Amino acid sequence: MRIIITATLLATTLSGCVVTSTSALVDAASLVGYAASGVKSMTPNAPANPVVYNRDPIREVCIEWNGAVALSDFVPGLQGELQKHGVQSRVYDAGTQAMACPVTLTYTGYVKWDTKVFSDAYTPYLTYAALTLRRDGRVLATAQYRIGSFGQDKWASVGEKLSPLVDALLPGNPAIIADNTPDGTRSGASGY
Repeated sequence: MRIIITATLLATTLSGCVVTSTSALVDAASLVGYAASGVKSMTPNAPANPVVYNRDPIREVCIEWNGAVALSDFVPGLQGELQKHGVQSRVYDAGTQAMACPVTLTYTGYVKWDTKVFSDAYTPYLTYAALTLRRDGRVLATAQYRIGSFGQDKWASVGEKLSPLVDALLPGNPAIIADNTPDGTRSGASGY
């Protein structure tokens, strides 16, 4: 009896313990399930506490430059995500007035440095971001990103991390899906 209890305790405390069956099909299905849950856990987190006061479509935004965010691809990544929602953007210096642009977007971001697997070079990665959308100074929407608790999305691109935030900020602007097929190859059944 003591051996059974000891074996049970050891088996439950070991991480990575796998129970296999005699059926290869069951093992294959189990492996696919583990892989799918592993891939899902690597995607960026959903926005933390998004607040949206206005759901009207927005066509143009002026982004206030924040030099304290030390990632060269932050603003281009943000502009790319805005463009996916049909929103044109331009950047202006902090402290200056955004001329003829009633909707502004401000951002903050925190960056850490670490080495990627099999590399000795330090690389920056985004750990936190906050976006705030304003119209004539009044807050329209705000959303935040925080790196996953296990850092599973650590090396995701800035665009991948900001995508859920932009989706939350612009509920009136559905994402635009690009159609890059040549005009001659479109099918009449596709609704074009």
